[in-house]
Amino acid sequence: MKTPTIEDIIGGKNSCSTPVAIPAEAFKEGVCASETIAVALATSFAVEIPKLPFPLLLDRPIILSSGQRLSIHPETVIHMMDGCGGIMVRNANPADGRFHPLPSERLDHDMLVEGGIWEFAESGVSSSDSNAVIQAFGTGGRRFIDCNGNETNAAGSEGRGGYLLGVFFFCNARNFTIRNVTIRRCNFYGILIAGCDNFIIEDITFDHNKMDGVHINGPSSYGIVRRMKGKTGDDFVALNAWDWGLSAVTFGPIHHMFVQDIDCTGDEIRLLPGRKVFAGGETLDCEIHDCHYQHIRNAYCFKLYQQPNCQNDLTGWNDKSPIPGVIQNVTFEDVELNALTDIGLGEVKVTALFEICADCDNLSFDGIHIALPLDDFRAAGMRVVEVGPKSSTWKRGFTDPKMWAELFDPELICTAKNLSFKNITFAGKACSDEQAIVGCHRLQPNPDYPHTTPKGGTGYGVIETIKIQ
Repeated sequence: MKTPTIEDIIGGKNSCSTPVAIPAEAFKEGVCASETIAVALATSFAVEIPKLPFPLLLDRPIILSSGQRLSIHPETVIHMMDGCGGIMVRNANPADGRFHPLPSERLDHDMLVEGGIWEFAESGVSSSDSNAVIQAFGTGGRRFIDCNGNETNAAGSEGRGGYLLGVFFFCNARNFTIRNVTIRRCNFYGILIAGCDNFIIEDITFDHNKMDGVHINGPSSYGIVRRMKGKTGDDFVALNAWDWGLSAVTFGPIHHMFVQDIDCTGDEIRLLPGRKVFAGGETLDCEIHDCHYQHIRNAYCFKLYQQPNCQNDLTGWNDKSPIPGVIQNVTFEDVELNALTDIGLGEVKVTALFEICADCDNLSFDGIHIALPLDDFRAAGMRVVEVGPKSSTWKRGFTDPKMWAELFDPELICTAKNLSFKNITFAGKACSDEQAIVGCHRLQPNPDYPHTTPKGGTGYGVIETIKIQ
């Protein structure tokens, strides 16, 4: 797969005028800066904020329109107050793709935000905050939609109004850049991209983020995500073409994404395909294809599998894809694993560096370097790639099995074909042993459940055509 250049990805140019610098004396310590920034953006396409000795306070999101640019000194701290609703920067015209496929036209374009240290208060978003996502859609007030598409008066957990948000939220946009920012102590997604094309996200540091770093929902295409480091509490980069009903505002295919130069501290990488079934019965295939991962360090697992909403067993929802989903033409090049993790997020057992439970075709693994000796890797029950469904019991701290939930779909059957492997090493030594590199498994029901877990199932994985060099 050809490595795209910036020119391939970003077709347009930021149509920004000469930047207007807001003087430091315009900001006061302890005084909300939202109005000052909004007025500057209303009068100029390009605004600069200097280095400040105190945090800038925001009580609402900064909104960027087409052609606008916001540049902040990289050491200036921007602090969320109660009221932002979980979003600190967003584009002006996000679109609502929760109930039907998103149109192909992207309303906002040619935007840039750069610099700053963006952080949440410890109190984060209070239960009294308005739902910023719904406000952005212009529906006027707080509407909460459950995973079956039904309106409810109940807010989601932690006062989020039932939605996961992002510090940076770009939806229904194209030709934009987010760069040179630090996201610190974020309670939500660091950067949430939904229904966007032709964008660059680069030079990002996550300082103890508590959820996904960069979370991309389909339909999205032609994006570069590169030069990122730090620690998040979940997926460092997630391509979620399909997604949970309470985790996405759009759904659809994701293609031509280039993810490069990632150094994460024991986090995960996710690719989540599937088929979205909207509340009215309309369906949308959400496949992932033609993507390239290069120079990835310290991700303990690449999760290429369908995963239903973990709340299904507890709520009676049926928030799941009816198919495993499709992943095609994806390459993984120069991946380093320095330490094994046998139990991952949510107490899920990890069995491979790349775990697959999707219908995959033409996946390439070139330059997978594992620091451990091969014998130690085998002794840990690990493979480089394993194909098949998972079963894991989420006990949620309860001893009563009625309060437990299954995290996966253990009845899924998936097929991976045309898998190619090249330059696989263990402790610097080349390996072509198929048993160590790739395999599949079949689940069995656990007759001793709930005395022992997980519950198990009857799903299995199939592998067709393997090439090892």
